[in-house]
Amino acid sequence: MSAVPAVSSAKSGVVSTSLWSTQPTWSQVLSRLTSSRRHRYPRLRISPSRILALRIRSKTDRQKKSYRHPFQFAAKQRSDRLPLLTFQAWIAKQDIRNEPELFKFIQSITPFEWVDRFYGLAARGWSKEDVNHWIWILSGENGDARVERLISTDRPKPIFLITLLARSNETFRHGTSLLSLMEYTSKHYMNFRPSSSDKNVALSGREVNLTVIQFLLLLRRLLNHVQRSWPRLIVSVARLTVDYIQRLPPDSYPKKCKVFNAALQYFKRPAATHPVINMEFNWRAQRLLLSMSDNMDKHLIINKASYIAIREVMIGLKKSKTEKAVAVRYSKSWPPYRQDFDGFDAKRTAEDDYSRSVKAGVLMKETGYTDDNYDQALSALGGLGYNSPTIQTRSLLPKGGSGEDEDRKLYSRWAMMVRATRNSQEAWKVFNNLAAETGKPPNTQVYAEMFTKLHARPIPQNSTALPGDARENFPIHDANYSEYELARLSPPTVVELYDRMISHGVKPEGHCLHTLLINANSLEEGTRFLRDSGMNPASINALGLFKQPSYEALRRIPLLVFKSYIQLLCRLQPNRRGQERFSLEQIFLIRHAINLVKLRLRQGTTEGSTFLPPWTIILRALARPHICVMNGTRADNDATALSMSLDVIQLLQKTAGPDADIFLYFCRTAEKAAVSRLNSRDSSIIDNRTIETSLVQSADKVLKTLKSIFSQLTESIGTAKSTSIRLEASHFAHGIGPAHLHAYMRALAFLGDTAAMKELLQWMLTHRVYVDEEAERIESRGHALIAKTLCAFQAFAGPNLRYEDQEDLTSQMKNTIETRASWRWPTLAEADTYVQSDLRGGSQKLQQRILAKSWYTSPQEESKREINEVFT
Repeated sequence: MSAVPAVSSAKSGVVSTSLWSTQPTWSQVLSRLTSSRRHRYPRLRISPSRILALRIRSKTDRQKKSYRHPFQFAAKQRSDRLPLLTFQAWIAKQDIRNEPELFKFIQSITPFEWVDRFYGLAARGWSKEDVNHWIWILSGENGDARVERLISTDRPKPIFLITLLARSNETFRHGTSLLSLMEYTSKHYMNFRPSSSDKNVALSGREVNLTVIQFLLLLRRLLNHVQRSWPRLIVSVARLTVDYIQRLPPDSYPKKCKVFNAALQYFKRPAATHPVINMEFNWRAQRLLLSMSDNMDKHLIINKASYIAIREVMIGLKKSKTEKAVAVRYSKSWPPYRQDFDGFDAKRTAEDDYSRSVKAGVLMKETGYTDDNYDQALSALGGLGYNSPTIQTRSLLPKGGSGEDEDRKLYSRWAMMVRATRNSQEAWKVFNNLAAETGKPPNTQVYAEMFTKLHARPIPQNSTALPGDARENFPIHDANYSEYELARLSPPTVVELYDRMISHGVKPEGHCLHTLLINANSLEEGTRFLRDSGMNPASINALGLFKQPSYEALRRIPLLVFKSYIQLLCRLQPNRRGQERFSLEQIFLIRHAINLVKLRLRQGTTEGSTFLPPWTIILRALARPHICVMNGTRADNDATALSMSLDVIQLLQKTAGPDADIFLYFCRTAEKAAVSRLNSRDSSIIDNRTIETSLVQSADKVLKTLKSIFSQLTESIGTAKSTSIRLEASHFAHGIGPAHLHAYMRALAFLGDTAAMKELLQWMLTHRVYVDEEAERIESRGHALIAKTLCAFQAFAGPNLRYEDQEDLTSQMKNTIETRASWRWPTLAEADTYVQSDLRGGSQKLQQRILAKSWYTSPQEESKREINEVFT
């Protein structure tokens, strides 16, 4: 029901509910002309755009009641600000009789006030139809639908609409929506030098362009979405930023520098998932800006904060070829001094061995900026320690040390010196040395790094990783030490160090609490850590087993702490050990984790749509080879784990978009269930009835789900038509690498879908360049996984392929531009070696099953042909 009074039309006699009901009177015109701008566009204590965003989020009566005060505040205003007018016009079109106060305020707006305000709107180039169009856009079902409506026409729209659709609490299921929003912004709001082809952006004789402040606001909001769900698209955001800077007028050099430096600092923010691995995309984004500056006649000035941001991104990159060579030349003693292996090494200076991050720090000092403790912390991670060398360590930026507080910067340096060691013994030595040097007790950040070292596992003997590449502890070389010296250098246990920390009045907080919680030995120990942190007791109790917690109690728990507790529950879920039976409490842990996550990340909330790590942890646990979720046979246990995974996946399909890690773990869980079913059967008894029986319960549903997720993950990134710039970062918004393809190929094989296996192989051949790029990211292991995927296809789909299909696939591989061993069609011997290398035996039994099925079906088909020949 509209709250705007109806006005009769003199010509037609039809009742109209138009907001613009009559022509303005001279008194109204005079009133507007004499009103001050401050009166018409006042500064409000609540942003109108913020109120409009709250209305978009309010889907239920409960939510509308929660935000009734800002809604009523907005309804009472008579400002001419566009978001406020849009809000009131939108509310006027809704049935709000169940919101009496809001209804009363909207009803109080007289027809003459609507006329007056819309007349003023016309003077600014907008009309009633424009407002109705904005309301139609905002009425979209979700963020993707709203963006689709926005870009459906080239009709000019106010800038507040763009920033509103990009707000941080908006939810998008498709990365293409963000690309479309960026393309639309580039086309319509960045035309500082209009040409004859840009007439569609003109509005009442003037351009509508993003100011620097508006662009930086939009940039921050776009990055929130990108770093939360699509880390690769940060490169697209960088291209948009480059485009904006280049389009600014030539005389706006300070503005260009401001946007340039702000973007460099924004682009250091790590991704929500796999932040270290995805840091290479942050570096690509920063490099685009730096390259743009280098190609300008007058280079843009890089301030100190931007230098720091560049260094923070560089420490997250994997070692370059030169940095790897330097790493292998450091001694195994502590401090680790460089060794010369040959004459070339002897000719190298200390500066030649600097990492990229350290070289950026040197360049910063040469520019005239002084370094401080935080800069030294970055240098420590880059391999140039304070007073002694450190190990170049691939890492995220130090936590909470880049502010103005010198004490916090000192603790950051201390913590990073501890991190940039090879094992717990070296870390303990640095921990004590810096305590003596500073004369201060360590804080939570320093303790967190020491706990991380104590909890780190020994690195496998066959690992090719170099020190600093992984968190695992490298071997301790202490053969020349006496027993007394060994005892003196040995670090304390976790319990001893924790008691020491608590006795010094230091609470477990932030990264320290997360580390302790994830590695706790029991739920009781984890609860102790939470209590010592000072968390609300009601929230701690809400995490207990066999309880019905409230959403409000769980919501008070920080998301990262909640994620760490879920990780603890999943880690404590027992593994099968022979015929041993577990108690209900032990088996219930992962189900309790699922119930907690369902309640904390409920449907319809921003967190529920975007915060996937807890779900990823649960699905990774369910994919564990020996996890026990019920007391029963191995086959029944793994079938139950698959059923639980399927339930979680179906829930996620309603609340959030696809995720590559979730897809990978679901593939492994499906394969595990099939292998258990194969192993549970007597392999000596194979008949047609056994072959036709599916290895997985609800196989059709599992297959349908897998295919649906893969289709969403491989949705090609398309951009708007007639684009002014190219924004794509890659072919796909999600990272589908060799590991995902190999797991998917095996899952399809165990589910018996040969046709889908052929489609997957065809997809790989079609997107071979992309697959190769993903393989390069994980170096030699990536190409080995490609070869394994081809072997899996040959072993499990090959027996069912026609000769023509084999020839066609072989021809496609030969016709590729580049030849790699990983893309060569595998021989039967290589496929057999791949099958025999499966230690669980599932591959061998699956191959026997496939060959038996081929043997059973071939004679039947031949008999059918013979019968047809007789009758024809």
